[in-house]
Amino acid sequence: AGAVAISVLTEPHFFGGSGTDLEKVRDAVAIPILRKDFISETYQVWESAAWGADAILVIAAALAPDRLRLLYETAREAGMETLIEIHTSQEIEIALSCPEALLGVNSRNLQTLVTDLNVARSLAGMLPRNRVRVAESGLRSRREIEELRALGYDGFLIGESLLRHASPGQALRRLVRNSAE
Repeated sequence: AGAVAISVLTEPHFFGGSGTDLEKVRDAVAIPILRKDFISETYQVWESAAWGADAILVIAAALAPDRLRLLYETAREAGMETLIEIHTSQEIEIALSCPEALLGVNSRNLQTLVTDLNVARSLAGMLPRNRVRVAESGLRSRREIEELRALGYDGFLIGESLLRHASPGQALRRLVRNSAE
């Protein structure tokens, strides 16, 4: 339906995901797959690779800087990319210690779970232009995608608005139609 990658939740307790879910997606598609979970240990990085993930998501707010760097380096060793999720300017500085990581600005407050696209708007100018920049959460319209693309975002991680739609593929086609032009 126009996706350039697929994010797969594998966290079982809060999101009902599993490694089997990721493996099934890997069997069904050739595009890159991001493992979305609360990754904090190196074994989870190797597990991600074994399941067929091309990238992992790590949350800067949930990890000490040295742990984040270790997970990033382990992912590089495993042949995977790392999307570092950030919410603040301080977290940008931490993420920049991982020179080839993708930078993901999550507009969802992890404490309240409320989304506010002003987070992505306000941090956009602080992200280096030579890095892949991804806006995460709260995207519901093509207009929002076009606005954030104009602010410098290269990609968009969209989940909830697609999952709540009766036809996720149709909703995605509407969101991405002409947005790259």
